[in-house]
Amino acid sequence: MKLKQYSLSYISEQFIAYHDEFKQLYILTYETLSKLEDVFLEIEIERALAATTFVTIIDKNFIFLNNYILAIFCKRQIQQVTDKQVHCIYVNNNESPEFHRLETIFYELINFINRAIRSQENLNYYNIHQELKTALTTKQCQDLFNLNSYTILLFCSHMNIHKKTYDNARNESKNSEKYNA
Repeated sequence: MKLKQYSLSYISEQFIAYHDEFKQLYILTYETLSKLEDVFLEIEIERALAATTFVTIIDKNFIFLNNYILAIFCKRQIQQVTDKQVHCIYVNNNESPEFHRLETIFYELINFINRAIRSQENLNYYNIHQELKTALTTKQCQDLFNLNSYTILLFCSHMNIHKKTYDNARNESKNSEKYNA
């Protein structure tokens, strides 16, 4: 493993590879990003830049082993911030430690969503839970939680909220649907 520093312009120009198994989680992240205000996005970009990132390069593909939110920002939002430097630990594919990509991506996404919901009025716990339930396959739920689905109580635990807060969000969402219909 080697410590390297890459500019955002260099990373943004690379082909950043995503694993097909996590496609739905990436789509959910893109959808969430589209609902966020610029001020929140700027804070999240700075947070992602401050984290040490493990990367490997396989067949000229730049693969983020963690900090996948930064990978998504590099593809979508961050092209204008080219002078920033990213601290990376380059992991040679042959000596790569065992990374649990699903766990890493899922919990980074959970932390990101948790911050987003708390700062944005247009995001709702119930709606996000429904989207996560749809995005996660039964196999992924088995690997992550030893369950067949992403339950309400587990979601509430991850979001650090009471079930009552979730129920209020569900009622608000249902009332909004009735109003819009």
